[in-house]
Amino acid sequence: MKKIIIYVLAAFTLYGNAYSQKKSKSVDIISGEEIKESRSSNLESIIGYDETGIYVLKTEGGGMFSSEASFIEHFDNNMNQTKSEEVIITDKRGDERFFESFVYMSNTIYLFSSTEDKKSDFVELYAQTVNKKTLRPNNDARKIAKIDYSQKGNNSFGDFAFEISKDESKILIHYLLPAKKKEKEKIALIVMDKDLNLVWEKKCTLPYSEDLFEDERYKIDNEGNAYILGLVYKEKAVSKRKGKPNFKYQLISYKSNGTVYNEYPIELPGKFITDMQIAINDKNDIICAGFYSNVGTFSVNGSYYMYIDGQNGDISRKNFKEFDIDFITQNMTEREAERTKKKEKKGKDVELYEYDLDDLVIRDDGGVILIGEQFFINVFTTTYTNSNGSTSTTTTYHYYYNDIVVININPDGKIDWAKKIPKYQESINDGGTYSSYALGFLDDKLFFLFNDNPKNLTNTGDGKLKNYNPNRESIVALVVMENDGNFKKEALYKMKRSDILIRPKLSQQVTDSEMILFGKKGKMQQFTKLIYK
Repeated sequence: MKKIIIYVLAAFTLYGNAYSQKKSKSVDIISGEEIKESRSSNLESIIGYDETGIYVLKTEGGGMFSSEASFIEHFDNNMNQTKSEEVIITDKRGDERFFESFVYMSNTIYLFSSTEDKKSDFVELYAQTVNKKTLRPNNDARKIAKIDYSQKGNNSFGDFAFEISKDESKILIHYLLPAKKKEKEKIALIVMDKDLNLVWEKKCTLPYSEDLFEDERYKIDNEGNAYILGLVYKEKAVSKRKGKPNFKYQLISYKSNGTVYNEYPIELPGKFITDMQIAINDKNDIICAGFYSNVGTFSVNGSYYMYIDGQNGDISRKNFKEFDIDFITQNMTEREAERTKKKEKKGKDVELYEYDLDDLVIRDDGGVILIGEQFFINVFTTTYTNSNGSTSTTTTYHYYYNDIVVININPDGKIDWAKKIPKYQESINDGGTYSSYALGFLDDKLFFLFNDNPKNLTNTGDGKLKNYNPNRESIVALVVMENDGNFKKEALYKMKRSDILIRPKLSQQVTDSEMILFGKKGKMQQFTKLIYK
């Protein structure tokens, strides 16, 4: 679970024309033309992909003296721009509606927008299709939802969010409903088919106080059943209280068109679940997996796995495994490893520090792969006193994105192996913009890309890693991991002067073998396609 919610975009350097460089043995690379945009222009998301190329959402402006404008753009298969259109939505009276989101489902682009009537105290959500050739909204808008906030109370409401089923046959639209402080949490669920015909909708009152429940993620399966994973706090909505865990995970489902409510016990007796991801397989069974601690902190001592039967809600498989000392000391310096092993011999708890669970990937054989990363922030505050006796304070934020952990769990729930990919990234006062990693997968291989120092290519895992410098010493490191956990690391490009900074946290794997990356430096922007071999 992320302790601090930060929108971070990993970034790497491309060096000149991709075809003039040393080619990778693991991926093919297609880089589009560099486009000059304003400095305030930025990619928000990759909307979707079809046989003609990609559709993306960009924004521009939004500074002190200008409002933010949204644009939908198309790029062909060579990653060159073919069209850009500003997103302007008006109703029959010519009044402009607020842009909410684009959703790409079953080869169709849907545009969601909203209106707010402050006199009548309600918000309405609308949806309409987008013409792929003109990139303009079609004249087929329809009302999807209406929120009455005349008795809104103290909590927030609205903030429409969208989840798509794996087969793209269903979409779940969810949002908070107004509730007064200490009332039960209220949410609205709307399930529609691929043509936005209503399947079912329900306004739900959860059995938890709104100030003691935090929804973490939503899922929808191919049958239109909705799932909510949340945190239920004991006393106060904080992550810890006097060093002890103050919450537990709770999984909720609404099935049979929202008429059947279920809660699933997510517990490991004697252990504290620190992080969890859920996935729904093709049989609509629920897979829960993540990290746990023995000592009630946010460090990590092991991983766990639960398999919940989608029909009867029974936990048919359940397993957990403590990390052994060899795994914990991987990539440590010799001195750090020796100190950690001495601590274990004395009977003290030895755990991994500040690891967050990022992804849960379902394998073709029914097993799963857990992927996480060490992430933390150190804050340094300095107070200065000048000659007049007045003081000023400066705060500096250091962002750390270090080793990646990969845990392979067999279909029977047994944890097969756990590996660490060595990585060290530290940046200051930038939100970790150039840090973290991008993930792709093809068959039984995993592909990790991250910004790295070229000297780390020859690192033997002794913990003595060098930090990257995006303006001087940096490469795109590509790590390819096989299904047995063994991996190889290479430089994606031969290093030259950095031209474009790639932001892979905005990347999207658009086909079984292709990933789209976005790059930006100053006023220049560029899209790149990676094709896995």
